[in-house]
Amino acid sequence: MKDNKISQSLRRRALACLQATDPQIKIQLSLQLYQELQEDLLVIDKRMPVDSPCTAGFPEKPELVPVYQLPKRKIASLEGHAALIHSFAHIEFNAINIAWDAVYRFSFMPTQYYLDWAKIAKEEAYHFSLIDDYLREMGYQYGSFQAHNDLWNMVSETAHDVMVRMALVPRVLEARGLDVTPTIISKFKQHNYQRATEILEIIYHDEIGHVEVGSQWFNHLCEKRGLDPVETFGNLIQQYASDKIRKPFNEFARLKAGFTQVELELLDTCAK
Repeated sequence: MKDNKISQSLRRRALACLQATDPQIKIQLSLQLYQELQEDLLVIDKRMPVDSPCTAGFPEKPELVPVYQLPKRKIASLEGHAALIHSFAHIEFNAINIAWDAVYRFSFMPTQYYLDWAKIAKEEAYHFSLIDDYLREMGYQYGSFQAHNDLWNMVSETAHDVMVRMALVPRVLEARGLDVTPTIISKFKQHNYQRATEILEIIYHDEIGHVEVGSQWFNHLCEKRGLDPVETFGNLIQQYASDKIRKPFNEFARLKAGFTQVELELLDTCAK
């Protein structure tokens, strides 16, 4: 990477993407930053100090409420379908922030770590654009429905340690999407929601790779610290996420995403 000036710092620019509040500006900045990274225009400054709390830019809407306050809607109705699609938009918007925070927040990681998470940010931005365009075709947009903030809360709780972050955000919360998305795709097919099916299939395929990145870096950090990955994963679940492990598990997708059979058995014992 070219070492020119601090304004061309990948991690400083990642912070700008993270803190952008307007969804369209966040998408534009994210795609532009990844393109410049591909063109070797940025320096990956691993030693750059982190001087910002774990805050991300969110628009005024959607209104964020506790997850139990979100109304139940029937998928067969247009509004119910749009509300479910909106929930995916919210996940993908959070996922953009998660990826850029991973780039910005953690110093002294190998170069490939920053490249991996920048690529994930670009793909999450693409996912959000697909969903937002589809919502607009139905007469809605991101912010039309309420949402919850459980995903970002875990990001904040894991800001102190990159190993904890890799264990719990990709491998617990985002991996949950691997479990539930195939069932939602099947329901969309039953209701003839062809475009929604196509979008979720793209997201599902890419998210296996994103969770795999989390698995790779979690295992790398455990090895570097002399820790047993299965034992460490179990301890972190008990400490931070004992209420977030739910059956059934998509074993096929999780194995592709870097889980071991022993870890799947561990998750089975942790599940509510």
